[in-house]
Amino acid sequence: MKNKVFMTLTVLGASLLTFFATTTSASACYWGWYQPNEPKLLKDK
Repeated sequence: MKNKVFMTLTVLGASLLTFFATTTSASACYWGWYQPNEPKLLKDK
């Protein structure tokens, strides 16, 4: 019984943290908080 509850909480926690990480990184890129430098090869001369 304890193992089943522990496994359920582990899966639920991992799912929530994965969702949080995905939405945080996507929103940071969307709002422009993370703008990586453009590689030299891709820049227009």
